[in-house]
Amino acid sequence: MLENIRVVLVRTFHPGNIGAAARSMKTMGLSDLYLVAPKVFPSEEATKMAAGAADVVENATIVDSLAEAIEDCTVVIASTARPRGYDLPCLSPEQTAAKLNQGAMSGPVALIFGPERMGLHNDDIRLAKYRVTIPANPNYGSLNMAAAVQTLSYEIYKSSAEANNLTTNKTPEALPTSGEVERLYVHLEEVLKEIRFLRPHQGETMHRIRHLINRAQISQSELNIVRGILSAIQRSSNPSQ
Repeated sequence: MLENIRVVLVRTFHPGNIGAAARSMKTMGLSDLYLVAPKVFPSEEATKMAAGAADVVENATIVDSLAEAIEDCTVVIASTARPRGYDLPCLSPEQTAAKLNQGAMSGPVALIFGPERMGLHNDDIRLAKYRVTIPANPNYGSLNMAAAVQTLSYEIYKSSAEANNLTTNKTPEALPTSGEVERLYVHLEEVLKEIRFLRPHQGETMHRIRHLINRAQISQSELNIVRGILSAIQRSSNPSQ
């Protein structure tokens, strides 16, 4: 199950932090590391800081965008020190670990960490379904990236033993991947513009719709139903097609 939990570091500035994060991951049984547009990588400093986790660094997947890193993930959680302009439902570290472990039973899931200097952008956060903030001193709540990875990795490892012991007669309903949900948003926006519900410069309305769907925690079958409805609307609006 831990093999399906992906740690994604976005636009990391200092290669040493990549190595330190990899070491934090390996001590807690995690190995799937994705790097989104790192400033300096490969790097001897990253390998040095990884110590015995050099294999996690060497096997890291490098991609150009966050969307690419989480394309196949069903649960995506962003680690942030504070709410952003595009906010998400907030989970505690314990809730985050439980949700990732549950999702990892059926496929890849992702935990995202932003750049050291400014954290994740709003455009990054809107690709996630939830956010997690590690409780800390309100007068100084800034954690080093590797420390944040270590803290949440520990919660994941601790929770994984409980998740492995769960037995149920009911198979959890399949969840759509991040890529499938993003394609739903594209399709939905296209149809809303076609029927003139959305007009130019109404980006805030789409943001609210994204929030609504995220809160609903839409399943794969529900997503398919919505896509079918949208396609039917398009056929009705364009009988000649």
